Amino acid sequence: MDVPAARSAFQARTALAWLTGFTLTNAAAAIAIAALNIPFAHLAGHWKAALFLTLALPGHFVFFGALLGLLPLLLGWLTRRRGVMTVAAVILQAAWICLIATDAKVFALYRFHLNAMVANMVFGGAMQDQVVLSGSTWALIALAVTLVLALEIAVAWLWWRALRRRPGLTGVLRAWWLAAAVMVFGQAMVAYYDARGDRLILSQLPYIPWAQPITLKDSLRRFGVESDPNARMPSAGEGLLKYPRKPLDCDAAPKLNVVVIVLESLRHDALDPRVMPNTWQLAQRSQWYDDHYSSGNATRFGLFGLLYGLPGGYWHPMLAEQRGSAFIGQMKKDGYAMHIYGSAPLYNPEFDRTAFSEVRERIVNGPRERKSAERDQAILADLQRDIAATAPQQRFFGFVFLDSTHQPYYMPKGYPPLFQPMAQSINPIDFGPDHDPLPDFNRYRTAAHYADSLIGPFVRALESGPFAQNTVLVVTGDHGEEFNDLKQNYWGHNGNFSDYQLRTPFVLYWPGKAAQKIGHVTSHEDMVPTLMRHALGCRNDSADYSTGRDLFGPGAPNRPLLVESWSQRGIRHGERIYLFDNYGAATVVDRRYRPLPDAKVDPAAVAQSWEMLTRFQQR
Repeated sequence: MDVPAARSAFQARTALAWLTGFTLTNAAAAIAIAALNIPFAHLAGHWKAALFLTLALPGHFVFFGALLGLLPLLLGWLTRRRGVMTVAAVILQAAWICLIATDAKVFALYRFHLNAMVANMVFGGAMQDQVVLSGSTWALIALAVTLVLALEIAVAWLWWRALRRRPGLTGVLRAWWLAAAVMVFGQAMVAYYDARGDRLILSQLPYIPWAQPITLKDSLRRFGVESDPNARMPSAGEGLLKYPRKPLDCDAAPKLNVVVIVLESLRHDALDPRVMPNTWQLAQRSQWYDDHYSSGNATRFGLFGLLYGLPGGYWHPMLAEQRGSAFIGQMKKDGYAMHIYGSAPLYNPEFDRTAFSEVRERIVNGPRERKSAERDQAILADLQRDIAATAPQQRFFGFVFLDSTHQPYYMPKGYPPLFQPMAQSINPIDFGPDHDPLPDFNRYRTAAHYADSLIGPFVRALESGPFAQNTVLVVTGDHGEEFNDLKQNYWGHNGNFSDYQLRTPFVLYWPGKAAQKIGHVTSHEDMVPTLMRHALGCRNDSADYSTGRDLFGPGAPNRPLLVESWSQRGIRHGERIYLFDNYGAATVVDRRYRPLPDAKVDPAAVAQSWEMLTRFQQR
């Protein structure tokens, strides 16, 4: 490599210029590789989408390239050797380009980008059941890596040579101003069009590997930027998803109504005769699933699994395409009256652009001038009035999302404590390993008691009304809530995949079915296939639209549960939980979240989860 002598003076401006040129060249290569998966024909009539990708792709890859350049720059500055900086930059950028090329191939096959689960599929053995690489294939891979490294060395040499012959090329440093402007403008487009609900822009994000867009819906809403109610819905087969896989074949005139009551952060042991006496009594005459788990430890992933019958890993592509739940879409097609109420706004998380996107005009958010406890009371009363006003022959779907059990655990002023001592307020700053959780837990249980006091009159009105014999009723939570139960300083939710944050009650009242308590493992993903088959009369195999199981069918004793959070993906498998973080690490813990350092991730469980995550991707 024709690099100035290693011991020559380390000229910062020249070194920065070389690193800039080298980074920009690699960013251009990364853009070219990622662009192989972009169907440019769809951009011909959509200038906004074309402009967005023109800005977002350079901004994205220049940003990552700059991050990769920090270590070589630091090494060069510390050692005062250009050669050290050059070698470090060549190795890092070569590895980066190989990673981008691998990701592009994975995306072409499965329509999602490399992640920790993919890595485990490769190195943990599960991939061997689906893809077997021959010796010649490995030789080709080795040749490709060698070629990339050789090209990187050539590019590095050419930039040093160009700077030596034309010192004015140091002006390439000004390119960082343009790169910064491109990055800012691209992120601004995402924030604006996300607030507007423009599917055309958001649906381009999956083409950008590991995109982390900035969203400012609430802030922009205050400046008058509102969601466009006329945003176009995707056509069949459009986008990266093939969902459902086949057209639905369902009864023309379903006979059952469906009502779903979801309580925020409702943990499993809240279903107790002292804490929730009304729901407890309902459970005694219902199908009570006692070992039931949410599909995630946060609202968006828990409700997503419940309303789609899919893992939370589909949240982002469904949101990007604003593709509604097949379950909700079928009820709309069947002429169901839709009564959808949220105590907290159902646009944050964006259920108006995911599960309810086809019926978003039917969403009613609780009155903001009231507090959560009063909003819960108001929306349940509104749903009760909706049902009372329904004609006998009309089918209806009711959905209510109650907020009282959300931190800080709401109840009306003066509501009597269910247990003592009870915290008068919740201050998360006080949470810690030595904090006594009992007063906070007692406040939570009192809030659950209050929510149950609202559910009781609603259930009694439903059972005494004209729809008692043809209405299915579900009562559950979006996920659980922890009060340092593991003694590992976990509080609330979205922290782990333990029973305390995932296990939630699931009570299914079905007219004509004998009451029973079911002990095998069930999931939020199971509600949709059960209702589709038995309430809507859909004859499809449930695999056409869901990864869940029929709740009325036999249990699956070795069933892996794929669960999601903001920072991790997990597989609950018997007494073990496999954790995959965003940085590629895969670890194994038991149900008490104690590390199992010698345990291996089960390849079969990973393979089943892989299939669930790829089942509805376009091929």
